[in-house]
Amino acid sequence: MENRYAPIVLFVYNRPYHTKQVLNALAINAEAIDSELWIYCDGEKTDATLEGKKNIAEVRNIVRAENRFKTVTVVEQQNNRGLANSIITGVSEIVNKKGKVIVLEDDIVPSPGFLKYMNDALALYETEEAVGCIHAWNYSLDANSTNATTFFLRGADCWGWATWKRAWQLFEPDGKKLLTELTAKKQTYSFERNGTHPFVEMLKEQISGKNNSWAIRWHASLFLKNKYCLHPVRSLVTNIGLDGSGTHSTDAYLKQRTQQKIELQKIPVEESDWFFKEYEKLYPAKNGTAMHLKNMLKKILPEKTIRTSKIIINQLRQQKNNMWSGNYKSWKEAQEKCTGYDSALILEKCKTALLKVKNGEAVYERDSVLFDEIQYSWALLAGLQKAALENDGKLCVLDFGGSLGSSFYQNKDFLSGVKNLEWCIVEQPHFVDCGKKYFEDGQLKFYHTIEACLEKHTPNVLLLASVINYLEEPYWWIEKFIQLKIPYILLDRTVCIDAGKDILTVQNVPEKIYRASYPCWLLNSSRLKNAFELKYKLLADTIDYLNLKMEYENKEATWRFLMFKLS
Repeated sequence: MENRYAPIVLFVYNRPYHTKQVLNALAINAEAIDSELWIYCDGEKTDATLEGKKNIAEVRNIVRAENRFKTVTVVEQQNNRGLANSIITGVSEIVNKKGKVIVLEDDIVPSPGFLKYMNDALALYETEEAVGCIHAWNYSLDANSTNATTFFLRGADCWGWATWKRAWQLFEPDGKKLLTELTAKKQTYSFERNGTHPFVEMLKEQISGKNNSWAIRWHASLFLKNKYCLHPVRSLVTNIGLDGSGTHSTDAYLKQRTQQKIELQKIPVEESDWFFKEYEKLYPAKNGTAMHLKNMLKKILPEKTIRTSKIIINQLRQQKNNMWSGNYKSWKEAQEKCTGYDSALILEKCKTALLKVKNGEAVYERDSVLFDEIQYSWALLAGLQKAALENDGKLCVLDFGGSLGSSFYQNKDFLSGVKNLEWCIVEQPHFVDCGKKYFEDGQLKFYHTIEACLEKHTPNVLLLASVINYLEEPYWWIEKFIQLKIPYILLDRTVCIDAGKDILTVQNVPEKIYRASYPCWLLNSSRLKNAFELKYKLLADTIDYLNLKMEYENKEATWRFLMFKLS
């Protein structure tokens, strides 16, 4: 029995809810009671917050109490190793002792048939030298287009996987050595799964220290040794870490469909044509043509520009996927077409993402999505600096609808020379309460109303970043804003049309951000500017920094930056 079931290694850190989910799902597997479980707990970072320390302690209490397996061994690290070092060390220790291993992280929830699939596959392909890895996850592809239940891809994968000592010994930790060999053998295109995945970019970023991915090195190591990974046509695990709670992935747009169990049959060890055909149908923006174009661009554009372009392309793709719909006569009519949103969920996602920015674990956040570089609105920065320059180097911003401080964290590094910076956010009550608890400091303040803010501050800038479009009566609000007589009013990321009447639509937020839909105005740019120009002078009108455009009902809609100065 000991040889029949491979030991399970679970890596955990500071997510109690996720850890419970994984353990409970794993324990449902019939093989759990006969399986050894090893749990590696990573330690605190030197700058860990009180909340972070509390979560780490709670995770350790959860795993110490686990008793639903043959044996449970908990390994607690005193210092933070990081995920890559934890996995490399932990897998090496167990696979060298036991000869094989099944690996899970604290956000990979297994189905009831996960352990049977893993153990059966490890036994079925144990003597097949060409097979180096067993994997349990797959994209939500059309399973009806194949009669198979599993398929092979060259290389390795990482969301619920297993391997043998003979294969893990091939792991090469030196990313530069791997990239050099891939390039010399002219295998970068096939390494990127025929141009469908940006694996070379990931490997380069690992080499330069922008990420510390063990998985990209594991994939490259087996790929260069011409080893294959077995995948299920339908997943036997669900990744619940795409909610912004983890450090490395927020790709919540990935659809996930799982199955309870799988009937495993041995198949020839060769790369699957089915996967590539179905993948390109489901994710056309990542197909070979797009990847080929991206590789061409890399030759003539700097890396920073490529990463910025990637975000622009993603945004444009979302807009084409019916992000806006309808032309409604009233706000009430538009609201009836909306599914609404879970404000508590949105708040939690925004809080989690911005805490990573605040704590230095991420670079930039917008709408709860984390980015690998700050997307600067240079027009907005110029407007803020102009306002400060004309106010003796002092800047007080009233950020109306400013979430938990996204624009503040986006721009604060470029405002470090300001003599006195005050950034005041007026938001919904639950955002204000959260902001006061987790983010408020000497510069960033939160208020429930404009009036409460004005009692303590004298703002010289009113910032409306992606706000006007979502107000039921935007022109009534503009009148109110004008009456405040704040020296400068800046509108950032405001959707405008250049012809015709204002259009009231319903905007559907991409699922990768959060599930929501709500009324949104596409405002006639001339009417919008005229409303402010009753008391203000227009200083700037430019296309927004992401240069986004779309066609809506035969009218061009653009995202704009507008700057007004009190006359």
